Amino acid sequence: EALAELMTMLVEYREQGLDEVGPRHFQPYGKDGRIGKSRGWISERLCELADDGIHLEETETAGTYKLLYPALAA
Repeated sequence: EALAELMTMLVEYREQGLDEVGPRHFQPYGKDGRIGKSRGWISERLCELADDGIHLEETETAGTYKLLYPALAA
């Protein structure tokens, strides 16, 4: 459920025209946030998504990821 919400937020950020995202875009953390998970959990998921190379790509700036458009890649 939390991962699904994170993915929904990525779609929203694409629609807003953002080029890059990082954990700061998913605040507030914890039970008061949309995802309901800690900053550490969010960071790990973003890193995993970047490793997969479908939704995110690592940048030269630590903790910042380039938003990819998987629908266009298909």
